[in-house]
Amino acid sequence: MEQLTVELVGGDHEHTLDLDQVRDGVRIRYRTEPLMPVFERMISERRYEACEFSLSNYIMLKARGAEWLTGIPVFPQRAFRHASFYVRRDSDLDLGDPARVAGKRIAVPDYSMTLAVWMRGILDHQYGVHWSALRWVVGAQPRFAKLDGLSYETSTKDIEQALIDGDVDILLAPRTRDEKLPQEQRRLRRLIADPQHAEESYLAQTGIYPINHVVVIRNDTLQRVPRLGRVLYEAYDECKARAYERRLGTTLVPWGARHWTQAFAKFQGDPMEYGLTPGNRNVIARLSAYLLDQKLISHMPAPEALFPLEVA
Repeated sequence: MEQLTVELVGGDHEHTLDLDQVRDGVRIRYRTEPLMPVFERMISERRYEACEFSLSNYIMLKARGAEWLTGIPVFPQRAFRHASFYVRRDSDLDLGDPARVAGKRIAVPDYSMTLAVWMRGILDHQYGVHWSALRWVVGAQPRFAKLDGLSYETSTKDIEQALIDGDVDILLAPRTRDEKLPQEQRRLRRLIADPQHAEESYLAQTGIYPINHVVVIRNDTLQRVPRLGRVLYEAYDECKARAYERRLGTTLVPWGARHWTQAFAKFQGDPMEYGLTPGNRNVIARLSAYLLDQKLISHMPAPEALFPLEVA
């Protein structure tokens, strides 16, 4: 069988360490890159043959009729994001009193990023603060043009600095530069005082561990390598199984083994579940409903339309 080569780009995760491999006559060349630029380049340039991609952006593209890419139900990144709301240390805002958050200016790197979609939905679901009650400020180069019915402003100023300077009241971002400073020098704090408790409450209420990223393939690449969806699914699944066996966190972190056991028990032994399982369908449906409510899509694509390939 002739060996075909496919370039695959994604994050530097513990469960993707072994993706650079040959499988069923396909040479998978896995390369890690910072993911925010990967998403932007895939949308604007269709640069990669296959890559890790924003799940909210993928649903948006498919809802708009995009026929140049196809997703497979591999979800390399999940995360609870309650810790991603930041305020200044001297701020009196606290989600213990949600009503005080309404009307505030909140900055986010990109309005359509999956982190923002999840947390706008969770603000409403868990705290009763609808996204429309906030004044949104986003970075100067959004991935998608503004849609009708949405009101937000763009800013050329660094959004973390905007929070520090008092131009906005809240920052929603995966991480901050401020967190790298010694504790006594930090100028920011988290809006939710005990984010882990809030995240565990959300899981208990909904059964949802939010999916952030999905694996997508350009359709011209699928035409060249029709079996690629199955090949990549099997490769990711095998690499994840090896990562579970390695239990890296249990050897690098104090009390890691105890935490590993407790965390895995919450998810029936597979917190990074792949495939169109009932649990994953539930998560995708919840994210799609948030996208619909937030006017980022006009209809909710069926899971089979999002993931049409037979891969497992």
